[in-house]
Amino acid sequence: MSDSNHLFLQQAANLMNDLNVHYIEAEFDDQVQLKDQLDQAMRDFSKAKLAILKNNITCTADDVKQMQQLRQRLAKAPDLQQILATVVSFVSFVRLRFL
Repeated sequence: MSDSNHLFLQQAANLMNDLNVHYIEAEFDDQVQLKDQLDQAMRDFSKAKLAILKNNITCTADDVKQMQQLRQRLAKAPDLQQILATVVSFVSFVRLRFL
């Protein structure tokens, strides 16, 4: 596996972990709003991971940079709407790039 693939998968997995922490720490009403989006993000990440590993897709430095930017954006997210926007951006990126 290329270094870029490894870094991308690591960054994407870290983003999913960060999202799960936000979910766990959220109030119940916010969890309800996040649940479907997080489930979709996990499904799409799993599909993208398989595509990368099985189809020999090569991630680029830009792919890694995109994941780093999404993680930074999530870390600075002041509210639920920003968290949801980050999830939507992640799902859109993964679908366009890998699925």
